[in-house]
Amino acid sequence: MQRPLEKPNGTPVEELDTPALILDLATLDATASRLADPEQPARAEVWVHKTPAIARIQVAIPGISGIAVRSVAEAEVFAAAGFDDIRILRPLATPASQRRVEAIANSATLAFKADRPLAGADWFEGAVTVSARVVSVPEPGRAILDAGQKAVGRDFGDPRLLGRPRCAALAGSAEHGVVSFPADDPFSIGDWLELVPADVATTFALHDFVYATRNGVLDAVWPISARGAF
Repeated sequence: MQRPLEKPNGTPVEELDTPALILDLATLDATASRLADPEQPARAEVWVHKTPAIARIQVAIPGISGIAVRSVAEAEVFAAAGFDDIRILRPLATPASQRRVEAIANSATLAFKADRPLAGADWFEGAVTVSARVVSVPEPGRAILDAGQKAVGRDFGDPRLLGRPRCAALAGSAEHGVVSFPADDPFSIGDWLELVPADVATTFALHDFVYATRNGVLDAVWPISARGAF
């Protein structure tokens, strides 16, 4: 199991060990404010990030009422974290699932049919990145990173490199990624960079913790509590 990095709040994000799953809170706040619509309440799709701390930010937004999960196990995690208005997006398939839902119902109101729109599945595209470092430059125009498929995923495509649009990133192997770069925009061993994953939900499923940052420094470390709660 991945362990949280022993870094105090206020640590510059570049000093966190890599690879790390990074959530920029300022970007999240800006995106969330655009989603607010008190006239049309919606449910937060917390199955995307599986993180109660992020879900608390979502449900505090005007117009977001309750949460949506994709499994009974996820509902159990969020109910235990104090969420009391939960929609499970899949039908119950077994008697065991029914018994588990009945236990959750002692502390939370559950919904199984569409009762309000869903919101939030596409928030974190601009707010979520995976940090990486260059560990090798084996030849001109190609750099090797310490973040591969285990850190950023590849099921829905390769990541892109934040802030360097002329460079092309590949998830590469399980442990290493690859960046192609032009001669006038080179990389060196030790360079720090951020990868924007092709699919946020996949990337959250690969990590045990998310490192919340604000203004370029560490603000909090949050467990992805419902990771593996299928």
